[in-house]
Amino acid sequence: MLYYINGKFVLSNEAKIPFSDGGFLYGDGLFETMRFDNRKIFCVLNHMNRLEKGLKVINLEIKYHKSELIKLLEKVIEKNNLNSGIIRLMITRGNSDTKLHHLNVPSVYISIKPFYELPSSPIKVVYLDEGQYPIIRFTPAIKSMNYIGNMLAKKDSAAEGAFEPIFYNKNKIITECAIRNIFYINNKTILTPSLDLGILPGVMREQIIQICSDLNYNIQECHIPLDNVHKMDEAFISSTGVGMLPCYWEGFKSRFHITNRIKKELFNRIKNK
Repeated sequence: MLYYINGKFVLSNEAKIPFSDGGFLYGDGLFETMRFDNRKIFCVLNHMNRLEKGLKVINLEIKYHKSELIKLLEKVIEKNNLNSGIIRLMITRGNSDTKLHHLNVPSVYISIKPFYELPSSPIKVVYLDEGQYPIIRFTPAIKSMNYIGNMLAKKDSAAEGAFEPIFYNKNKIITECAIRNIFYINNKTILTPSLDLGILPGVMREQIIQICSDLNYNIQECHIPLDNVHKMDEAFISSTGVGMLPCYWEGFKSRFHITNRIKKELFNRIKNK
């Protein structure tokens, strides 16, 4: 694979990151993970708009306009001759030496890979107390490069045979997954945690909310108590990489009728985007 690093295309096994880059030393940067199908990036403007908002939050100015970033992403896809896969854009503050900040130029990194194989059956999730992990909640939420708490939770959930953890906060309200969003279905109403909880406004989450509305389902962004999950009829997780996957937890069973209908419509839109 060919990656893009600060103006140069380099082979992935030869890619080198400056040791002084604050993005990798301290998590001082943002990233966007995007899917592309038939060489078209899904909802690329949504990703760029979220990135633009995040850069303003962390007071980081870059020389690229979002249209130029999109062209760079498309060029990486073209150079790799890859029809479908995952492409990741990372922007860091660059040199972490505070004495040199006045000379600093933000760094731009783009990596790419084919799709990984997804489970064909519903995946298992576990519920974890986010207070037990060093998770940073931003208001507004940003796609920070500091994901240590999330990754520790992923590791713990994998040890329990789960695909993904679902977090709840100190008030025992569901927030989000480690790297994905969560949706529940109760009496044909679609429920998902609201953004005031400090969760990331996922691009795929936005698309699913729109699809639910288009399919005439009642959709509610709200606070979902942990104690209420056993009352749900269906549940699924969403992200750019997986699209959406039906999920279950210990003692929960479902036939996922509505989930599968939404999923079919989602992938029709991805295919025809």
